[in-house]
Amino acid sequence: MADTPLHKRFRELSAPMEPILTDTKPILTVLKDIKVIAYDFYGTLFISGVGDIGIDDGSPDSELFLEILNQSGIQIKSDEAGSRGFHIYNDVVGNVISALKKSGVEYPEPDIREVWSDVLQEMKSEILIEFLPDDNLYEQVSVEFEARMNPVWPMPDVTGTLKHFKSNGLKQGIISNSQFYTPIVLEALTNQALEDLGFNTKLLNWSYEEKLKKPGLLFYKQFLQKLTQLDNSVRPHQVLFIGNDMLKDVYPAAEFGMRTALFAGDKRSLKWRKDDDRCKNLMPDLVITKLPQLIECVKI
Repeated sequence: MADTPLHKRFRELSAPMEPILTDTKPILTVLKDIKVIAYDFYGTLFISGVGDIGIDDGSPDSELFLEILNQSGIQIKSDEAGSRGFHIYNDVVGNVISALKKSGVEYPEPDIREVWSDVLQEMKSEILIEFLPDDNLYEQVSVEFEARMNPVWPMPDVTGTLKHFKSNGLKQGIISNSQFYTPIVLEALTNQALEDLGFNTKLLNWSYEEKLKKPGLLFYKQFLQKLTQLDNSVRPHQVLFIGNDMLKDVYPAAEFGMRTALFAGDKRSLKWRKDDDRCKNLMPDLVITKLPQLIECVKI
């Protein structure tokens, strides 16, 4: 596993968390003929402090914003840099998302590095900060921001569960709303490379790469297209997808005929979405409260 400065920074900024148990009772049954298991990341494989990822989420905190800038080596030129910076960030995110929606993308996912480039350039033009433009800087400030705004930690038994299926020859992938740092933090906090955990690198559907995100159906269709290119003998009903959100995870996967599992092991991230017409009469094939329950349900 490559151990980059960003891997190290995530380890420095991260602290252990435990899932907050729910009152959900598991629904377990043996699923036959499963050839591929795909997972959501935030709230499923990893505990998420805010339950999910969203570059358009976050509470204004001027002191926190100043800390992020300072830790990224950016020179502060004005006392207003913290409060004004957060407003600029939210404005840039809103404008980028609006522009992408106008272009016809229903659920767009901007690349956070491009967002930070625009944010810092605007702050510089307002003489709030000073810095030298650098792609590494945009990555660093993204990590400093994310680690503070949405702390994460591996779910209990995640490594053992993934490696069980790897050792038994099942293909594993990810379908996740994400940014460039998502695979980095996964590796950093498990101390394992993606391939060593059992993920097939051709079955990693990261939203920041596709410029799309959940619950958009096209995002899931792209995953199945990747699977077909890898192995055209696998059919959607032979794919099990696990996620914590009925709308973003279970609904679109079920629309394409995949088998589904709702992860109900953490109160922060569990979302039933019973007020949504797409979910009110929808039930997953499995409801699990601990990742190793998958081992009981997927027989090799």
